[in-house]
Amino acid sequence: MRRDSAGEPPGGPTDPGRREFLKLVGATAGAAAAAAVLPSGAIASPERVEELAREHANDPGMLIDLSKCIGCGACVTACKFQNDLTWRQDQPWLGPDAQLASANWTVVRTFEPETEPSGSIRYAKRQCMHCLEPACASACPVRALRKEPNGPVTYDVTRCIGCRYCLVACPFSVPTFEWDRPISKVSKCNLCFQRVSHGEATACAASCPVRAITFGKRGELLEKARATLAADPERYMPRIYGEKEVGGTSVLYISDATFPEVGFREGLPTEPIPDYTWQVSRLALPVAATVGAVLTTIWVRRSRALERGAAAPSASPDGEKPGGTHA
Repeated sequence: MRRDSAGEPPGGPTDPGRREFLKLVGATAGAAAAAAVLPSGAIASPERVEELAREHANDPGMLIDLSKCIGCGACVTACKFQNDLTWRQDQPWLGPDAQLASANWTVVRTFEPETEPSGSIRYAKRQCMHCLEPACASACPVRALRKEPNGPVTYDVTRCIGCRYCLVACPFSVPTFEWDRPISKVSKCNLCFQRVSHGEATACAASCPVRAITFGKRGELLEKARATLAADPERYMPRIYGEKEVGGTSVLYISDATFPEVGFREGLPTEPIPDYTWQVSRLALPVAATVGAVLTTIWVRRSRALERGAAAPSASPDGEKPGGTHA
């Protein structure tokens, strides 16, 4: 299903009332976020970056070596089984058109780098980056998205009001919205929160047959990445993606191709985006009372609808199973 720039299918099945509400809230969020966007490449002080690295050194994370990825999709399969996600033909999970979506919390995209011989293929596994200071959680007015004490950024559907602030705020364009369901949810990787809370590796890391994904503590993964780059400088680009972007992320990458060639966004600031949320708050004050009342009303109605849905689940489009809380 091809989507427009806001993530909504053109002519999709959303009812007029919900669509108008989301336009209202989306416009408010968009205006506030646009005013608070950091200058491209804004640089945090070295002390700030080092402070975050020390604070989150023991957070669970993943180091993904794109030079080893063979595009087999085992990580996608493991993620779907782990999170009870289905396979949908309108949501490609492998190939050049692969996209994060309600049933795809991770995907493997294929690229043909322009700087390499024709026919050369590179694969890039993508999922939530689990920022050390997540913009999505900072933007969420009801704490449906939150940074857990042990590191992962998780989502609580019972709190969500469908405002889509997180979609606007995320610098990596990760969260997606279920436009094809009567009661829509945000969807994203939760870094296998239940597994890592019990000391297990993420499902995708455990399933990778070529060990392109290493699970561990962020500080140790950074050391491993630096050692790998130093040991083979002719093979790898001299950079760890996620080490400093937006203050740092728990998902880190090294690659033998330049990151723009495999679809990674460049020009991101090293300053954590939530450090600037005071600008959003300041701009939102004049409309806080009105929007707050609307959000509260929608939250109450949404909660009641979720309760009714839990009591009497119905079949969903494309045969997809009703989803639970994205914990």
